[in-house]
Amino acid sequence: MRRVLLAIVLLTACAGPPVAGRSVDPPGGGAAPPGGPTTGSPPAVRLLLAGDVMLGRGVAGIPDPFAGVRFQVGDADLAVANLESPLTLRPHDPASGPNALEAAPSSAALLADAGFDAMGVANNHAGDAGPQTVTDTLEALEAVGLVGVGGGTTAAEAFQARIVEVEGLRVALLAVDATGQGPHAGATSPGVARWDEDLVRDAVARARSAADVVAVGVHGGAEYVPTTDPFLARIARRLVGWGADVVWGHGPHVVQPIRVVRASGRTGIVATSLGNLVFDQHAPGTRRGAVLEVLTGAGGVRAFRVGTTEQRDGPVSFRGWRPPTADAVALDGDWWSLARPVEPVEPAIPSDLTGFEGDVLAAALGDPDGDGRTDAVVAFRRPFRATAVNALVPRDRLVDALDRTAHVGLYRPRDLEPRWVAGTVLRPVAALAACEGALAVGYSTLDGSEIVAAGAWRWGGFGFVPLPDLSGVGVPACADVDDDGLLDPLVLGRSSR
Repeated sequence: MRRVLLAIVLLTACAGPPVAGRSVDPPGGGAAPPGGPTTGSPPAVRLLLAGDVMLGRGVAGIPDPFAGVRFQVGDADLAVANLESPLTLRPHDPASGPNALEAAPSSAALLADAGFDAMGVANNHAGDAGPQTVTDTLEALEAVGLVGVGGGTTAAEAFQARIVEVEGLRVALLAVDATGQGPHAGATSPGVARWDEDLVRDAVARARSAADVVAVGVHGGAEYVPTTDPFLARIARRLVGWGADVVWGHGPHVVQPIRVVRASGRTGIVATSLGNLVFDQHAPGTRRGAVLEVLTGAGGVRAFRVGTTEQRDGPVSFRGWRPPTADAVALDGDWWSLARPVEPVEPAIPSDLTGFEGDVLAAALGDPDGDGRTDAVVAFRRPFRATAVNALVPRDRLVDALDRTAHVGLYRPRDLEPRWVAGTVLRPVAALAACEGALAVGYSTLDGSEIVAAGAWRWGGFGFVPLPDLSGVGVPACADVDDDGLLDPLVLGRSSR
């Protein structure tokens, strides 16, 4: 995937157009940049959000705490997490409580090396060594090229969205502390953006007018509760209604459910708590976390996926992406959940399969092998033929009640000359859609015609590589979800929406 950080723009008056790789203006007051959201059709980008990161205390002795998630973080176009440990050399202030989470400013390099682009700093530990700690943390992040979100030398700065431009798409980042315990930024004093409905609503509105995508981090909620936090859920619904596309919560230190939320005609992805990514806690549930990756474009969120992380006594590790439970799209070899309905392309069907050798179950026209030519893709069954390959498989797994085996093939449309034909398919295909470089398929049982599972096949050069099956009813289809100009495999009809 693309990973180009073109510019960082603050919502202040601009002296000129964004310049790649530098801040257009220093933080401060002023009007939003002219022009509003990016014009044209910038491509969709992948935004990865993680929960709490703490680099002090017991984590400080781990040389590379992100070793096991480096690929997932670095593969996203924009990666953000909540930094729970202030980066400062100031001594811990006992008035902040007994938990001293401060980390050395040099540990900011670990975040940059892991692939993060920005860190939220609005949380209850942001001022553990005093309010000036917030400034120390922001300076440490800036020194390694990271954007600090939700803090500043004044309240105006703390509530100012940071806009990161990625391949022409402007993503506005905001972060607020809903615990009420972080150092409150004042008119002339440093601190973080504390939850204030009027101030946050205005900040989201300004971000919405200047960006294509708005993501808001919220720190708060009941600790160690794995069910959806009702307080954070209410805040998140308001944020979506005000214009946020993504709300990523943190603070409870355990993972809570992730949902699609619709409010005031908008669709948003809400995670009330992504748990801990890197921490040294040992309470139940605190060693597992979640990462939320969202595919979003100028029109809002398209799709998302949720990954599971785990940290024991060393670096955090990635345990895999969870399979979708509703409508899904296959992107870059993985399944993503669709965030909102997608209009599939109208399928093209071969006009004449007369003389085809086999009993046709499904057929479509398309370019599933990605070679630029149109193929007739046919799923069919034919009488059993012994081969050197199927001789190794028990016969009762190969043939149906009519002694037929299942196959899928690509054929030249004008004369049905075979271009590629699979050997026996152990999971019979009863429905399919020919996308570009891939197939979307629906599986039946050996002796039935009803769809019992769905899947996608990617062309691998010599044949197709299947993705993991999705159980249950599903209708295969194709649409360009990620704006790359190619049709992606879909499985629709799995949702209750």
